[in-house]
Amino acid sequence: MRSPGAHGFVVTLQRGFGAAIGACLLLLPLSAVGDPCADYTDVRRAHFGDTHVHTSFSQDANWRMGASRATPSDAYRFARGARIKLPPFDERGDSLRSTQLARPLDFAIVTDHAENMDMVRVCSDPDAPEFGAWSCGRNQLLVDALRRIGSWVPGISPLCEESSASCAAATIDVWQDTIKAAADHQDECAFTTFVGYEWSGTLKGANMHRNVIFRGERVPARPISALDAPWVEDLWAQLDQQCRDSVQDCEAITIPHNSNLSGGRMYSALMSDGTSMTPSVAERRSRYERLAEIVQHKGGSECYFAADELCGFEKLPYSSFLGKYVELFREPPANDSRYLREALREGLRLESQLGTNPFTPGFIGSTDTHIGAAGAVEENRYQGNHGAQQIEGDGSLPQLPDRVEQNPGGLAVLYAEENTREALFAAMQRREAYGTSGTRIGLRFFGGRDLPADLCERADMLEQGYALGVPMGGELSTGDVAPVFLASAVQDEGAEDLPGTPLQRIQIIKGWVDEDGGSREQVYEIAGDANNGAAVDIETCEQRGSGFAQLCAVWADPDYTPGQSAYYYARAVENPSCRWQQRICSANGVRCDNPDDVPPAFAGCCDDIAPATLQERAWSSPIWTSGASL
Repeated sequence: MRSPGAHGFVVTLQRGFGAAIGACLLLLPLSAVGDPCADYTDVRRAHFGDTHVHTSFSQDANWRMGASRATPSDAYRFARGARIKLPPFDERGDSLRSTQLARPLDFAIVTDHAENMDMVRVCSDPDAPEFGAWSCGRNQLLVDALRRIGSWVPGISPLCEESSASCAAATIDVWQDTIKAAADHQDECAFTTFVGYEWSGTLKGANMHRNVIFRGERVPARPISALDAPWVEDLWAQLDQQCRDSVQDCEAITIPHNSNLSGGRMYSALMSDGTSMTPSVAERRSRYERLAEIVQHKGGSECYFAADELCGFEKLPYSSFLGKYVELFREPPANDSRYLREALREGLRLESQLGTNPFTPGFIGSTDTHIGAAGAVEENRYQGNHGAQQIEGDGSLPQLPDRVEQNPGGLAVLYAEENTREALFAAMQRREAYGTSGTRIGLRFFGGRDLPADLCERADMLEQGYALGVPMGGELSTGDVAPVFLASAVQDEGAEDLPGTPLQRIQIIKGWVDEDGGSREQVYEIAGDANNGAAVDIETCEQRGSGFAQLCAVWADPDYTPGQSAYYYARAVENPSCRWQQRICSANGVRCDNPDDVPPAFAGCCDDIAPATLQERAWSSPIWTSGASL
């Protein structure tokens, strides 16, 4: 067992994751509830993990597509500190590239794509009759993947139309292997796994993907894919039918990701069929979608470019999956793209019409790694997230391992009393979670109406925060008195080869709908110094200037209107540091003043599509003030 306080922090002051098959379920036992862990704490501890991990079980991550040979077990071992081999692989399955975490995770969830996992298994099994078929060729697999991305309603792969029995059996085999890996690597009190998968629905090339995470091991006999449930409303309905309403102790949540690539559809007031959202669908959505990824490998989804200059963080130059691959559909993001901040305000507006706010997610980060490298977010160790597509040769020569607009991804942080499935799933359901861009900032956020002004200085700050208010993800009823918030942050301690970066500031972001129905937002600076002069030398990546090891503030909303429905969340921001590609470019002496002299392997160093520096950050889940239950 871990020692008490292994990942804890306490801030007390300011300092310098088919067709309906009904009852056909895998009736596996839930994790036993025994004695508390040795490091159990009532004030809950931050647990760092990754809820979005792909292995070779996924079509777009399989070795036949030039990507991974990692299995779910490999991914879980990696999350705990083991080394993992990376593509490209030779004919014997050997590789010259590998990676390892500087700091292991507390939890991880393998979420392979449900769609076409049958085809991947059949095409990867030398003993299968279909192995070596034309439909299993790399080019055909790529065509099939693009067809799925661009279609309105996904279709069965040509291979599985011809070999339906083989594919049906393969789906069950893959799913059982996924469940077994989670069970084998669950280590109570030390490392937590969950059974999960990704539902990969699209609408005309727009991303609508969700990761489906189950509380225990009582799960449907096969994952509900976009072939079974083409629209997300169908997914929630089938989860009710096949899990929640059919088997005791079967619970699930769905975590959307990349609203930045949804073309404005992920958080629309319209349902997938184009009709207006109904109250029953709003209730079901709010019940299932307790969290959302605010950042991952394919960009940030916090907010659209706005007066808030920090909204420019990790933005992609296209607004849909299809736009990434097909120039004809490459449209830049627009202000109706429904980034999470806009979605939260839309939820407040819909609440007054439907009686339920459908858009109430807490925030997490994750990687979306497609090489099994759960939690590999360090900027100085980044080796790509999507296999060998960007790697030249055998990977032995220095080069950029990914497209420069991509990033290593983020981390999910869950506040729980102990490191168990029950405790961590409960944290996800109540949204006591935050996301980071990869850093391990320690972030706390409480809201109430009786929080004392000196709470930051109190030794019992956390106890009082829980006793007098609600933590991140919580709800406050509307009232006549302005809500009061406590936000505190602790600098990431860093690792041996990557020291932590000092904090620059903490902000609180508020969103509301005004009396005229207008959507409003405001960013408040509450601690630190946005103008502290911190900078980074992009030639050497040396950081300069001072910052803060800890920040804490108690803040009352000065612009609150009695009875106002609103959301508030905290954002803790570090001083500037070099982004991953700049670290590689700098280490290899790449200079862009004469582009003709830049080797092709480093051409991305001189591409202005991505900045040379970034400010790593953490986002708390919101706290809502509302007259309705969220």
